Amino acid sequence: MLRKEVIGMPHTNIENNKEYHKKYWIENKDRLKNYQKYWWLTKRYNLTKDQYNKMLSDQNYNCKVCNIKMIKPHVDHCHKTNKVRGLLCNGCNTGLGLLKEDINIMEKLIKYVKEHNGQK
Repeated sequence: MLRKEVIGMPHTNIENNKEYHKKYWIENKDRLKNYQKYWWLTKRYNLTKDQYNKMLSDQNYNCKVCNIKMIKPHVDHCHKTNKVRGLLCNGCNTGLGLLKEDINIMEKLIKYVKEHNGQK
């Protein structure tokens, strides 16, 4: 007997499979979303649930750059080494990505803003 038959999932009828998965998702939505979140952290960043939660706690649930309370933390990592650097808010994470993590561009941008704000 196939494993799918044992757990009550018909394996031959595609429509039945869709219905089974839809029903299963509805019945287990919260548990599956939580599992998917931590599965992704492990797969993408080699970060365990405990490590992630410790980072959040160590940062007091604040963005590592601008220090605001984060609604949905983003894992910041070096795109060259894939090493995790910290948790950022959406704005800081997006800004860092748009600036291509290039320190020269960031320094030029700081100089530009200072010049146009009357600072030296």
